[in-house]
Amino acid sequence: MVEVTEQEFQNRFDEFMDRIESHGEHFLIRRDDGTAVIAAPITDEIEPLLDIMPDLPYDDGVPGEPSY
Repeated sequence: MVEVTEQEFQNRFDEFMDRIESHGEHFLIRRDDGTAVIAAPITDEIEPLLDIMPDLPYDDGVPGEPSY
């Protein structure tokens, strides 16, 4: 798994999303506060988990929907 900064991921978003969706790559996205999230393709194994996850409020501060 490749680790990138959140800023790098945002700057090259389309490129990373193409790599995730077309090539099945996974990325560890490191935030400025030291926490991290994973960007990965939705697979048959992961999709059922999305249905049982609680709705978490998220607002990126950008007007309009959806928030990314």
